[in-house]
Amino acid sequence: MSLELSLSCGTRDLNEALLTGAVEPTGIDLTVIPEYPPRRHRRFFERGDFDVCEVSLASYVSSRSAPEEYPFTAIPVFPAKRFRHSFFFKHTDADIKEPADLEGRKVGCQSWQTTANVWVRGIMQEHYDLDLTEVEWYRRKEDDVPVDIPEKFDIRTIPGPQGGEAIVEPNDFRDMFFDGELAAAMDPAGSFFHDVLDAENAELFFENPIEEERAYYEETGIHPIMHTVAIRDEILEEHPWVAVNLFDAYCESRDRCLDANRSPSTNTSITWAHLHLDDQREVLGEDAWEFGLTDRTTREVETFVEYAVDQGLAPRAYDPAELFADVSVAR
Repeated sequence: MSLELSLSCGTRDLNEALLTGAVEPTGIDLTVIPEYPPRRHRRFFERGDFDVCEVSLASYVSSRSAPEEYPFTAIPVFPAKRFRHSFFFKHTDADIKEPADLEGRKVGCQSWQTTANVWVRGIMQEHYDLDLTEVEWYRRKEDDVPVDIPEKFDIRTIPGPQGGEAIVEPNDFRDMFFDGELAAAMDPAGSFFHDVLDAENAELFFENPIEEERAYYEETGIHPIMHTVAIRDEILEEHPWVAVNLFDAYCESRDRCLDANRSPSTNTSITWAHLHLDDQREVLGEDAWEFGLTDRTTREVETFVEYAVDQGLAPRAYDPAELFADVSVAR
């Protein structure tokens, strides 16, 4: 008899074969529940609504300091990775030329713990000399895993509805940015993107973000991890094989996706998709979506954990092997 488990995850193409049932983990009768990330993460971290869940890497790392309160362990699967230079915006009236110009200015973000924001802040500090302690930060909502942020960071809450489970952005954050109250804003959901392109008073923080992202990758070899997949500890204790079988299923789902994408006739509405994918392979290589703790993913996790520690989201620099269940393979 198969073990019945629930999985909540995003609807991105890497997960498609799991969502449709084309890939089924061995020995598991998997009920897959698509859910929007903020709502999914909150349901898992606050209520434990799912047996298995695609989660924010930042919230997962923060939760490791309280494993009794957050009794789950991740497998080294990374279904969401993305460069974030192009999700950072500035108001034209702020006269911002470079990241260091944000010192002494107001910058908005979703939450301090949002994984994309951790990456952006860390990259801005390490590679663009922005002193994070000199910025007046405004966050839209509280973190999914509460932590005590060091007082050296000036973090304020945007007044108005918090909307922690909202699918659309509350007007308070959006209005503060477009009205010029915020010099810059980080928007990992991308809901600001087209509004910024159409606006006369806002623009992308970097004039050519693709060039910035490519330069960052060429310098570091890092393809930033956004999400991982966590399993409730009680399941792993009773059925330790679940970690490997779910890992294998995720790898198969990923491989089917990448195989389909390699075809010039790939089923997508993006007209030049095959050319963009070829360009991506030239830059990132064939292993941009490695799962397991490889040299590449280990470096990515280590860098993220360093940023998390520096920003007050983790008490110490965890070894990546501490954070993930041992699946003893990398693919």
